[in-house]
Amino acid sequence: MTYAIIGTGAIGGYYGGKLANSDFPVTFVARSDYSYIKENGLKVDSPTGNFHLKGINVVPFIKDLPKVDVVIISTKTNSNKDIGEQLAVSINKDSHILLLQNGLGMESDVKAQVPDAHIFGGMCFICSQKRGPGYIVHLDKGTLEMAALEEADLDILHRIKEDFIFSGIECSVSSSLNQSRWKKLLWNIPYNGLSVVMNANTEQLMSNPYTSELIKRIMLEVKKGAVSAGCHITDPMIEGMLASTRTMTPYEPSMKLDYDNNQKMELHYMYHNPIKEASASGIQLPSVRMLWEQLQYLNSCKVRE
Repeated sequence: MTYAIIGTGAIGGYYGGKLANSDFPVTFVARSDYSYIKENGLKVDSPTGNFHLKGINVVPFIKDLPKVDVVIISTKTNSNKDIGEQLAVSINKDSHILLLQNGLGMESDVKAQVPDAHIFGGMCFICSQKRGPGYIVHLDKGTLEMAALEEADLDILHRIKEDFIFSGIECSVSSSLNQSRWKKLLWNIPYNGLSVVMNANTEQLMSNPYTSELIKRIMLEVKKGAVSAGCHITDPMIEGMLASTRTMTPYEPSMKLDYDNNQKMELHYMYHNPIKEASASGIQLPSVRMLWEQLQYLNSCKVRE
């Protein structure tokens, strides 16, 4: 199948780069890095093997994409509101859209914009950063879990999974998108938000007894929200995430990098939607709400010292 990568950053650059490095036809959208990548290619450094792709297909805007089988969106969710209009010339009723984004509820919102497309969600368990134009550094992890918005689309999702596996990516398909999204929120909600509020990376957060206990408490609260939404989240899942984070390479989550670079943080899908869904079932998430309100304040600040 042919692929398009919208957002050639830490996520799209890595996963799209792995596909292209395995000779799958991939076209990259790289708005700010277009000229550099066009001339110099895409470089990925990874503990699984470094590679440098030259002469790759790259365009500066979504409207410049050719028609492809699978569109992979790895931009920030803040840019989703008009994605359907931008994709109009590149997709048809048989198109497949995979969202490699963080949060809850993005797939339904994109489906409303492109009702004829087949929509999938991808949960990336990875430590990856963009270090410069056309330069991605993969630090640790890298597994990908995917799920379909509609059960009838599972067959094509398994085909996409096989392409990722062929490219050297550990990939699986889940039968429940909501379950997979809430499971990823167990990690994203505490670590993304606290890394900003505490100005700390994962190692610093886990090595301090106060913040490590706070992380666990927030995870248990997220679990309550997940269970209220009909998801199967267990305490051993939480303990496994805590143990895995303690041993992984020290990492600054994407939200901290956005904040440090004076970019708007992704709060709607990662905090607002989970709080709203839990509240609809009568479950309150006070610690998550407080963290969200702190981040909302920081997001609204025009000048940061």
